[in-house]
Amino acid sequence: MTSAQSSASLGTPAQVRILLIDDDPDQRFVVVGLLTQRGFRDISEAADADEGLRLASTVAPHLVLLDLAMPGRHGIDVLPDLRAVAPEAAIVVLSNLPRKRLLGEVLRRGAVGFVEKAIPPNRLVDEILIAAALTDLARTHVLELASTATAPGRGRRFTSALLEDADRQVVADIELLVSELITNAVMHTGSEPRLEVHMLRDRIRVEVYDDDPNPPTMLEHDLARPGGRGLRLISSLSDRWGTEQVGTGKLVWVELDQR
Repeated sequence: MTSAQSSASLGTPAQVRILLIDDDPDQRFVVVGLLTQRGFRDISEAADADEGLRLASTVAPHLVLLDLAMPGRHGIDVLPDLRAVAPEAAIVVLSNLPRKRLLGEVLRRGAVGFVEKAIPPNRLVDEILIAAALTDLARTHVLELASTATAPGRGRRFTSALLEDADRQVVADIELLVSELITNAVMHTGSEPRLEVHMLRDRIRVEVYDDDPNPPTMLEHDLARPGGRGLRLISSLSDRWGTEQVGTGKLVWVELDQR
């Protein structure tokens, strides 16, 4: 997987398969938590190199995070085999060992980058994505919302702050779309929605997750009755939109092309 292919074709974090190989369960818990906060969901875990190789051959990961100092086979020793069983994966070493001393060796053996675990947690995911050349995915922002009447306003303000350098008409359209998506999630499902804003190279993608697996329905608009216009508005303002079942709930997504 070249960096150009990876960044352009993967789209959003929810589409990325990650394999984390680390013998420390506490470290795995922290890393998985940080990745989950950023919208990554398809994360497999292995506690040693041999288990990691078996998983890599079956899950076909896009991204492998590899510890070095593990019982049994050392991460450096397993790198060539890992590259062989997962040739399309970007392998990033995630280790407490010194990057300066080991970077050259891990690159020669098939890794694409090296991130030290000592990096502050708020920077860890971005450093991993940058090392893996998944820079589009580094521009993903997540907001967890309560099921209240103030949720749409919070979502609009959150999104507007992210898009301060974008075209003003794009910002206005995105704000309206965000408001509609969150309002629908709160009013029709009673969920505590999750908003994700993906600032991709050629488009802006907004996803709102809720706990109801049933897809939204476009109602016939009744002039005598308020409401019912949300999906028509979404369809008319966005360049693309859709819905997908996720676990026991769903996401509704919209995309606007960068102009």
